Amino acid sequence: MRLLEDLKGWLIDLDGTLVAGDALLPGAVDFIQALRDNRRNFRFVSNTTTTSRRMISEKLQRLGIEARANEIFTAASAAAQLLRSFEGVKCSFVVSPELMEEFEGIEVSERNPDYVLIGDVGSRMNYELLNKAFKLVMGGADLIALRKNRYFRDAEGLQIDSGAFVTALEYSSGKQARIIGKPSRQFYNLAVHDIRVEAGERWLSGEFAMVGDNIESDIRGAMDAGLAGILVKTGRHNDSYGEHYGIVPDFTFESIEDLLKQLDL
Repeated sequence: MRLLEDLKGWLIDLDGTLVAGDALLPGAVDFIQALRDNRRNFRFVSNTTTTSRRMISEKLQRLGIEARANEIFTAASAAAQLLRSFEGVKCSFVVSPELMEEFEGIEVSERNPDYVLIGDVGSRMNYELLNKAFKLVMGGADLIALRKNRYFRDAEGLQIDSGAFVTALEYSSGKQARIIGKPSRQFYNLAVHDIRVEAGERWLSGEFAMVGDNIESDIRGAMDAGLAGILVKTGRHNDSYGEHYGIVPDFTFESIEDLLKQLDL
């Protein structure tokens, strides 16, 4: 049985766990400060495909949470880390302009790239853009997707997400996309590696935890990668989904505030 006090590295979801829209959830500031005060290694993690780490850092700072850009790990930063590990790689990007700062130093090519990376471009997505990506994939490029979500909810209700376009490219090209964001095992492996490098320690995956409100992408994804799954019942928490798919978190709390009360910090 895992014990909270044995955990050495922490991955902490943002939306629905620490923040709700433009407001902090109870206990968010105290939880992060407790980790800092006790020198616990952690990363803020987010599956956003439209916002850079710098922008996330600025938002958290405005809300009152100290957060440096290098403490934030996103689907885009994970993809950038992967691409930089390949020498001389060339990539075509189908992402929002705001996200391109994450890929600084990676050669952009619209002719014979090694990879086509697709994220969320919102209303910019159209036949011409999708067909261009299709032709590059058919020409030999491999397909990387920041995530493959079916839909999302905003102030106007449910909206189609980028997973529909990723699936269209997979179907048309006959190639499977490499999914980088949550809940992929690679996302969690890269995030854990990021902490290990900073800490200079070779901690096991079981000594890391993911704290989140989404039982599929946060909890199941992390547990599949060998991490402890800590569910907080805020945000997109859904008991019935977890019960249907047999997902049992290692720990469950009503909120990040209740988790903090149980930590011996």
